[in-house]
Amino acid sequence: MKILNLKILDLDNEIIQEIPFNETGSNFIFGDVTKPNSKTETSNSIGKTLLLGFINYFYGADEDSEISKEAIENWKLIANIKYKDEIFQAQRIIGSSNFIINEETISINEYKKRFQISRALYSKQIFLNDRSSLIPAYDKNPSKEDIEQFLSMINLDKFVSPVDGYYVAQNNIKKNKETKKQLLELNNWKQKDIEVGLFYLEKKIEELREEIAAIDSNHSEVEISSQKDYAVKEYSVKNEELKQLLNSKQKLELENKRLSVYMKEAKSLNDTAKNIKKLYEKANYELPELVIKSLEETEVFYKDSILDRKKLSTARIKENELFIEKYQKRILQLKRYLNNIDKIIQETDAFKEALIIYKNLNEELQDLMYEKGNLDNMMKLNENIDENDIELNMLHSDLIQLRKDYDETIIDYREYLFDLVNDLYSEKVQAFFDVKVRSKHQQTRPIQINLKIDGDSGEGVGTVRKRLIDILIFRWGEKLDFLFHDSSCFTGVDSRQISKLLEILDTVSEETNKQYIVTLNRFQIDKNDTELLDIVDKRTVISLSEDKKLLGFDF
Repeated sequence: MKILNLKILDLDNEIIQEIPFNETGSNFIFGDVTKPNSKTETSNSIGKTLLLGFINYFYGADEDSEISKEAIENWKLIANIKYKDEIFQAQRIIGSSNFIINEETISINEYKKRFQISRALYSKQIFLNDRSSLIPAYDKNPSKEDIEQFLSMINLDKFVSPVDGYYVAQNNIKKNKETKKQLLELNNWKQKDIEVGLFYLEKKIEELREEIAAIDSNHSEVEISSQKDYAVKEYSVKNEELKQLLNSKQKLELENKRLSVYMKEAKSLNDTAKNIKKLYEKANYELPELVIKSLEETEVFYKDSILDRKKLSTARIKENELFIEKYQKRILQLKRYLNNIDKIIQETDAFKEALIIYKNLNEELQDLMYEKGNLDNMMKLNENIDENDIELNMLHSDLIQLRKDYDETIIDYREYLFDLVNDLYSEKVQAFFDVKVRSKHQQTRPIQINLKIDGDSGEGVGTVRKRLIDILIFRWGEKLDFLFHDSSCFTGVDSRQISKLLEILDTVSEETNKQYIVTLNRFQIDKNDTELLDIVDKRTVISLSEDKKLLGFDF
């Protein structure tokens, strides 16, 4: 996939920018920054990286909160893209994941499917900021997928399957070892005692089963089980009924107690009112009209409310007492019945003895079987670890053989990068590239990719190594036909090396008929490098500055 043209339209459908792109060769999004050290104006605000983000949208990127801001929400991006020698017009509205392809609206997933976009792969060639590791990955410890994709991108595809199996076997070993460690700690076992312990345990289980069989000869398991089940079930059912009756009886007794207290309090209230009135009459003291009225109202309240409730409470108490009496009779019946069951069990000494022995032996057997299950799991874990280790040996042998098969290809890459490094530096600096199969290990990952640069002690050497790997993939890879770099991918690199790297990338993109898009600041270029300046001048698709920003305003 290649982008040929991009339009940015505002809410009024006014074209803010229209940018053509070279189908092959370099495309510079140039930051003509004249004040790189200004505290108020920097190259980060003119829109270079933002434009690269817009382009990334047409390569299937999800919505980015750093781009989809309120200031440009619902603006349109319209691009002409080339896919399999056919040109399509694609439109995407900022803030939406849908696309319009030749007037047909489709989802981002449908878009990816139609243009066979693998974001996992594309992210290895689209860098809006620099990556962390030598292998294209944004993590210092590349994942299995990162390793496999890198190997595939430099045409070492046959490595992928055994590497995948190697990781699976290693992960299984790790998981089994962690489970094994937990079992050892939980049961306070020692690894060396597992097999011996399992043997002794099996012998003990065999003895117990023989004892249980002896009991079965006198009291069949069916008889014991039947009697046991009947006694336990009958006792359980009746005992549960007894508990419920006792609970219900207790609740009724508590309710009666509360009602009795209430009735006493009600009587006390009435007596108090009467007594007050009698005291005043006995003293020949005339009560005030207001007090007499209050006392009369109290009596009326008492008759209308309290006496009615007292009547209801008296009826409730009598009703409860009937139920209590009924419950009590049933409780006595149940207690007698349960006592009879106990007597039957106690009187049947043979049954009782057999049941107890049978029960104890079975409990001990179950405990031993549980322990045996844990020991069997330990043995199984050891077997799994051994099996996965054998698989690792086989896969390791496959990788060793594949490494020999790929020897010529890797030597070609080694020579290519060695020559590039010689071209990058004026002084004697050398490079050595290798794809190495490590010694077989249950945890250490099998493939090591290394690009060693000797003679450059500068702080930017790590970045140079990553850019050389990008060039290697760009030159030899057959999966993708593009590479995008943000200017941050050259941070810390000497301007002379930046010039050489960009010249190499321009040459490679022309020779391989691929598209290279890069954002670049003027202050990153060696001003005396007329060759690069000429390339930049010819290949710049848009020039931005503090006075000529991508959207016309700070974003």
